Amino acid sequence: MSINRRGLAALAALLAGLSAGCASSTARHASAIPPGQVATTPPGANTGVGNAFMMPPGTDCPSTSPDPAIAKLRSGVKQVALPPDFHPIAAIRCESPIRMVPGDGEWQFADAQRADSGLAGLLADLHLPSQTGSPDTVCPAVGLVMEPFALVDTSGKVISPLLPTAVCGFPLPQVTNAINALPWRTETEQRLHQTRTQAEIDTGCSAQYKYMFEHPVTGTPEPWSKVRRPMNPAPETVCVYTIEPPAAGDYIAVGSFTRGAKLTATQQTAIAAELGNASQTPAPACTAKATRFASLEGPGAGLLVELDGCKRIRWPNDFMSTAPTTLLRLIMSLG
Repeated sequence: MSINRRGLAALAALLAGLSAGCASSTARHASAIPPGQVATTPPGANTGVGNAFMMPPGTDCPSTSPDPAIAKLRSGVKQVALPPDFHPIAAIRCESPIRMVPGDGEWQFADAQRADSGLAGLLADLHLPSQTGSPDTVCPAVGLVMEPFALVDTSGKVISPLLPTAVCGFPLPQVTNAINALPWRTETEQRLHQTRTQAEIDTGCSAQYKYMFEHPVTGTPEPWSKVRRPMNPAPETVCVYTIEPPAAGDYIAVGSFTRGAKLTATQQTAIAAELGNASQTPAPACTAKATRFASLEGPGAGLLVELDGCKRIRWPNDFMSTAPTTLLRLIMSLG
């Protein structure tokens, strides 16, 4: 059983729509949400019986699958109670794992899987009754999204069975264990979209970075030379971003990664020397718009440099000074 990014979005919508009057509970900008089993609610959320569980439709099943049953699951199969006269010969499911592609970064895939044996134990578990609890039963405030799953009979009919649930509304553990224990084989793998480029992986740079020069500065920061540690390490990585317009409802623009470099010892020394030569007086007022900036990262680093526009350095303590032209040239020569 797994959860994918599309499932997380669907779960968020489901959790947001649950009534505040129910005894059950309902319910984070990251550039990537790692896959996992559950999505948790914020601290202090209410808990109770009937927390959110959902199985999204199979629209994320691979469109390239030659299996007619997968095509039916992809077109949409509503969950129904398993008919007593339905005799499946196979189980199918679709997963959306994230995998590395050698030399081409990290991708989210659509996998179609099929199991043609070992169904007896699962069928027995599917006929178990759901559990019930008292109205004051306390449940963990979590939501669960399960991958699309269905059964197929000899005629090719596809049924996605309703799963018997435990007291808190989640599928019985023996049912999910039985599904996971089936002898699954992957029939089709299809790339959906890239989650990290090879350059992002090689450099450790983020896909996006906030253009923090637009973020208000609190107080009057001291020049960085007065507050930095005597042995502050030099940056280890330079990541260059192209500035995109801010998202709706956000006043800070975001930079999209374009290139980066892991610094050699010689490059680290040169960068550190240029930073040491930077002006320690506040940058003058400037309204020129930058189109690119760089993030200089590493232990004790974490500073930003505008590569055009006002050409400022935003130091770790939010002090801003003018970047030396030689520093800008050095950064632009990297990668």
